[in-house]
Amino acid sequence: MYPVAASCVSSPILRVLWRPPGNIPSLLGSQSVRWRKGRWMPVAKSKQFWVPKRVNCPKEEYEEVKHLYNKYRTEMKSIREHLRKENLRTSATSSLASRQAAEEEEEHHKLMKFNQDENERLAVLREKRVQEQLESEFLYVAASKEKLEKIELQEKEEALRIITEAQELVKTFIKREDLQRIIEAAVENPKDYNFSIDSEGREYKGERASLE
Repeated sequence: MYPVAASCVSSPILRVLWRPPGNIPSLLGSQSVRWRKGRWMPVAKSKQFWVPKRVNCPKEEYEEVKHLYNKYRTEMKSIREHLRKENLRTSATSSLASRQAAEEEEEHHKLMKFNQDENERLAVLREKRVQEQLESEFLYVAASKEKLEKIELQEKEEALRIITEAQELVKTFIKREDLQRIIEAAVENPKDYNFSIDSEGREYKGERASLE
């Protein structure tokens, strides 16, 4: 709480001075508050036996106020009656609410039926799509299997050809027991590969052939 300084003057005005925290007084937060007597305080002696004078209202004004008041009561009664009927009409137990509930229930059944039909239609389409996918996968597997069989057959044929060629090449190899004889035959019958051939097929021996 901030410290509050109050000073009472002769006029019925209570001036409350608000000061911010600190010891330095300030008038920046001053606020004027009208002083009123408490309800627990007794009536002043000057007004203890004083009876206020009755105000005499003119007849024309009285009739006009009465007319306006009656009009106000009639309008408010009409508004209350209208709101009561509207509440009965739109309440949970009214015929309108019952009709709306019946319509909502019927709409709900229609939507449920539509949802069930749509699910059945989609189920048929899904089953058909799954069957087509299975058939396409079966065809793909069969084609892949056939392709692999062809590749294996080609590899076997290629391997057999290589083996056959190797066997034919092995026949031309020099055996160990014939090695000495072949060397002696090569020494005795030398061959000169240094020759040329013209366009007519004639051979021209090299220098070694001319020396021999």
